[in-house]
Amino acid sequence: MDKAISKKGEGSDTPKSKLDIFYKVDIVVIGAGQAGLSAAYYLKKEGIEPGKGFVVLDDEIGAGGAWQLRWNSLTLSNVNGINDLPGMGFSEAVNKDDKELQANVALPQYYEKYEKTFELPVIRPIRVQEVTEKNGRFLIKTNDVQFSARGIINATGTWKNPHCPKYPGWEKFKGRQLHTGHYINAEEFVGKHVIIVGGGISAVRLLREIS
Repeated sequence: MDKAISKKGEGSDTPKSKLDIFYKVDIVVIGAGQAGLSAAYYLKKEGIEPGKGFVVLDDEIGAGGAWQLRWNSLTLSNVNGINDLPGMGFSEAVNKDDKELQANVALPQYYEKYEKTFELPVIRPIRVQEVTEKNGRFLIKTNDVQFSARGIINATGTWKNPHCPKYPGWEKFKGRQLHTGHYINAEEFVGKHVIIVGGGISAVRLLREIS
């Protein structure tokens, strides 16, 4: 990556921190889940150089995207399908016949092998805090190093920003309220009355498991 911008100025003798220097790349991909890794694969396939040409920023400590956060009872026997990443099938990295293998273990294994096989420039853990546009470029501020890019691919997903509708009276309910993204296992609901709001596939699966 090329050093692009310094708030202190190139001629200054003042030591520069990571917050002072912006590194110039063509494309910054934000997120290293399925969308982010797929985007990175095609960027490299188009001849854009990893590192100088593009980087992938991920705020997790390891590969796997949001799959790392799925509940333990979600295994290869009951997961609602797994989409292959471009260029490498899921079965090339994980034993699909192991039906008891947890999804939050299998998918990180797959994504990690994918990143290494295609030598994708994933930087982690790093959290993007702000994106601004200036003089035809995007300035990406993070909790670590900063970047200046001609383009951005937002592949952050929604898992860490769940939508919980505020139904009338919700604030008066004294029991626990949680989103699917915070669910761990059914044991925590033993002996309790539970209402599941929603009729999607996650709701149906949790209804069966908890009941």
